[in-house]
Amino acid sequence: MGTLLEIESLTKTYRVKKGFFSRKEVRALRDVSLKIYEGEILCLVGESGSGKSTLGKIILRLEKPTEGKVLFRGKDIFQMGKEYTRKVSVVFQDPRTSLNPRMKVKEIIEEPLIVHREKERKRKVLEALKSVSLTEEVLEKRPLQLSGGQAQRVAIARAIVLNPELIVADEPTASLDLSVQEEVLKLFKELNEKGISFLFITHDIRVVEKIADRVAVLYGGVLMELGRKEEVLKNPLNPYTRFLLDSVPARHPKERKEDMRVSEEEYTIPEEGCPFYPRCPEALEECRKTLRRSEIDGRVVACNLY
Repeated sequence: MGTLLEIESLTKTYRVKKGFFSRKEVRALRDVSLKIYEGEILCLVGESGSGKSTLGKIILRLEKPTEGKVLFRGKDIFQMGKEYTRKVSVVFQDPRTSLNPRMKVKEIIEEPLIVHREKERKRKVLEALKSVSLTEEVLEKRPLQLSGGQAQRVAIARAIVLNPELIVADEPTASLDLSVQEEVLKLFKELNEKGISFLFITHDIRVVEKIADRVAVLYGGVLMELGRKEEVLKNPLNPYTRFLLDSVPARHPKERKEDMRVSEEEYTIPEEGCPFYPRCPEALEECRKTLRRSEIDGRVVACNLY
């Protein structure tokens, strides 16, 4: 598989208010590097506030990085024009807020075609609708007249109507019922089989199990581990990945593990060294100041234990 999108040493820093007259810098991403390959589903997983959505926003050009580059087929995405939005699309978490409630479904799906001055728009709208298993009956409806599953399918139809090569899906099943989640995940797999690559952002490990080819684990803005789904989930190398897997709710009471979570009041994410240091049961003294990145059997691990 060829490289579709490459992220090189990406850092994103925000200046936030600290009191009335001063500001402080907060790093949402810290020297992140990874690749998304043609035809794959890369799941980006981590707790809330880990930097997942910030990375997605940069890839979508909704934010600019403080340092580093994002390359699409070798080109800097911030040097590309409107053609980039043809190649890279997005599905947001909640279709109720991402779809314009005043527009009909046919107008929502057609909008990207109008922006890019596409011809045969009616045919392409119907093809996109068919691809997400919706009938023409919904075309005259508005988002509030649809079920949650139907609304998310409309959002996906809008995302694929220009035949993109990559879709950034930011928690696209989080607002859906479990039964509807299964249907939407199946749809993503079908679209992937047709050649669309995905960056699938989620905090739900169970979703990762069902859909991912590779998994990238993010915490405190740092890429902690990256590898094949089977390797990362069955044999996690980074203590944070193990912590994340141990935090998944057990399917049966007998499978419950000791709760190792620490309240937010008990720790802060350090600005240097390992971001997981305050919570890590295997932390070394050197973890306060440094963080070593290693490649082990094709897997990337940021941890001083290796």
